[in-house]
Amino acid sequence: MKCPGFSPNSRLIPGTYRMNRYRFPAILAGLVLLAVILPAVSAGCNEQPTAPDGTCCWKRFNLQEENRLQLAAPTVVDISESTGNILMRGPMPLIIRSGPGNDPTKSPCMNQTDWRFAYSELDQMITAKKSFAPVYLPESKKALLASQLEGFSLDDYHIIVVSLLDHGDINPTYFSAEQRDFGGKYSSCSGPLEAGTIRKQEGNLVWSTVGFCDGGTDCQELLNKDTAMTCSYANLIDQLSTLMEEKDPSGKKRLIYYHCVLGTDRTGGVTIGYLQKTMPSMTFAHAVVYASHLGTEDAVPVWPPNTASKALAKAYCTKINQVCSEEEGTRIMLPGRDTHSHLPGQEDPVMTPPPAPVPQQVPVPVQTPATPYDPAKAGEVTF
Repeated sequence: MKCPGFSPNSRLIPGTYRMNRYRFPAILAGLVLLAVILPAVSAGCNEQPTAPDGTCCWKRFNLQEENRLQLAAPTVVDISESTGNILMRGPMPLIIRSGPGNDPTKSPCMNQTDWRFAYSELDQMITAKKSFAPVYLPESKKALLASQLEGFSLDDYHIIVVSLLDHGDINPTYFSAEQRDFGGKYSSCSGPLEAGTIRKQEGNLVWSTVGFCDGGTDCQELLNKDTAMTCSYANLIDQLSTLMEEKDPSGKKRLIYYHCVLGTDRTGGVTIGYLQKTMPSMTFAHAVVYASHLGTEDAVPVWPPNTASKALAKAYCTKINQVCSEEEGTRIMLPGRDTHSHLPGQEDPVMTPPPAPVPQQVPVPVQTPATPYDPAKAGEVTF
């Protein structure tokens, strides 16, 4: 067996063996150090300690109520009045840590085989905000949503999860946990749904990776074509709309949950497109606001999708002939409302009232006082 830095023939060259003999321990120490460092570098892990099996869950949070403020939490996007199906957006629906937070010393990563779909936690988080409804929904949809969420249980719904995770180094590992909990079954892009199970109930998992673009010609391919690495954005929006309006064969209402890792970029970009397709009166500028503020117009919290996600959503906006300027500040009538909406930070224009008209002074005729009768001048009076 040959060792690095040592050759059996090195003794034949004067001085060579001595040099290699002292270099060998340094090389060996370096190799040992690389053996320790490289796994962490190759996995891209930026935290310690990892799980006992070496798994790294990065700085991600579990999907659970205790982490609500750290997440772009699960939020209703729409409800269908014809089917009762609910569309929701959110972050990755997994439990990958031993507790809340992302401090590796207090809630370290679990072994990859123990990662699981956050079924009970998702149920709890929806129930905790059962009174919430997006501000852009008409009153009829708000009333329907309130009635369905009043006694909400995830068991009453047929679950369809649409994963927007990409094909990078770590995301397929996350997706494998979802796939495992759906019985190993999933469909790709906007193809026919592959029948699966979740918690011994029927359910569907879709892997529909959405790309990023810079606003140029690359947007058109991402918008219209399925490729080896991405799915058509336009087809995905159509699929979400179709899934919402279909009655599920199981007889249950559907809960359709689409997500990326953080629930902001890809998820926010898809939300913009869906809102514009299903609510034609909504401008791109307003769709961006509602996507960034999780269905509200409040200043906080803000979870804005990145520029590349918005660029793809804007390309879709142009495709469906909407008003596509992000700076567009035209007020719109919200469905079913008689009031207008505007972007956060914008106020209704202050109308300076015109100056009050100055009442015109009607000249009062000067009354000439009557001349008293003077008998001495009576003869001067001409009748």
